[in-house]
Amino acid sequence: MRRHLSILMWLARSSLWKLLALFLLTAGAEAVWFFLALQNTPDTSLETLAGGGALALPCAVSFLLLSALLGRVGCDLGARQSYTLRRLAVTEKAVFTWQWIYNSGCFLLFWAFQLAVSFGLCAMYTAQAEPSLVSGQTVFLAFSRVALLHALLPLEETFLWFRNAFFVLALGAACAALPYRQRRRRLGWEIAAACTVALFGFPAGVGQWEGNGISLLLMVFLLLECCFCVYGREGELVNEGT
Repeated sequence: MRRHLSILMWLARSSLWKLLALFLLTAGAEAVWFFLALQNTPDTSLETLAGGGALALPCAVSFLLLSALLGRVGCDLGARQSYTLRRLAVTEKAVFTWQWIYNSGCFLLFWAFQLAVSFGLCAMYTAQAEPSLVSGQTVFLAFSRVALLHALLPLEETFLWFRNAFFVLALGAACAALPYRQRRRRLGWEIAAACTVALFGFPAGVGQWEGNGISLLLMVFLLLECCFCVYGREGELVNEGT
């Protein structure tokens, strides 16, 4: 058990502080962009402002950087990574499993972080916008009508909550599959496919069942493919021992 906990500690040391720095930079970029857009067009509605690039572009860039950062951990890019994995003396299946759990937790944090930042910026809008543009339902309507905001907080759409959970699991597995395949000199294509589906399929307006269903099926396929790649074949030891 101690060796398995060591995997989590190794993952945290490899990426945790970088993730926190990325989150802070993303929040700063979104806040500055949102504030400047509000100052330049003070008569713009919250739905128009939030539906533009002030939130979507920094979020997309941060998501791609997060995926790249998580996918890089464990790749055989130098002697230090290889030595660390050999010293842990656990199976490749165990390394993949814990990395999948850790990555999924990071994507879950990113979802919660992005939701908190978006809600905070919407609250800032209600405090600084023209009174004629603000009502008691302004923020609620924005989260109902803006595709990105609605995907972050689907409200009563249970299917979207379910879809988002699969997005988190599939992205975590895809980022864990990349180093697993790379250590075997194989192409880890799942991460590129999962990121593409997430970028284009995550924003979801109310009642967009067809698009959400397709993106969910694609993510389920990628998740199953990653699991088959690892658990469907005999895992090899990184070093002797279990």
